[in-house]
Amino acid sequence: MFQNVHGTAEKAKRRDRSLVPYIVGAVALSVVLLVPLINMVRATYRFQQFKQDLAESMTFAEEQGALSSSGADRFYKLVVNAGMGKPQNEVPNGGGISYAFGDGSTIELWKVNIDGKSENPGTLIRFTRADGSVFCYDTDQIEFRLAADALSDAKVG
Repeated sequence: MFQNVHGTAEKAKRRDRSLVPYIVGAVALSVVLLVPLINMVRATYRFQQFKQDLAESMTFAEEQGALSSSGADRFYKLVVNAGMGKPQNEVPNGGGISYAFGDGSTIELWKVNIDGKSENPGTLIRFTRADGSVFCYDTDQIEFRLAADALSDAKVG
């Protein structure tokens, strides 16, 4: 009788060991699926924060008389309606335009080829907050000329 109990315990151990590859596979699959989702949520949050910070900086500049509200509204709508582009870490040397809002934050724009393709022109936007933190992305949803014109029209003086 003792042999039957002992044999059952060994079978249970073998069964437990046979589940290990499945458990490892399930964990690996979960990680593979969750990492992109977490990155997407983080990027969306950063874009929402950028829109809020940009609106606050533009409002400050309007209150100081440095931006016209109609031009600022046009520029802001252009940026917001384009949506979140692809985050970037590097910017071109020269050739862009910039604007300091007067609250310590600045925005810079460059005409770029998205993914290095000349048939896919777009705009690279870098917003630097007063605390020095940076949000930088490129998008093919904003034509550089339109963004530059809207920002130029917004400037007063």
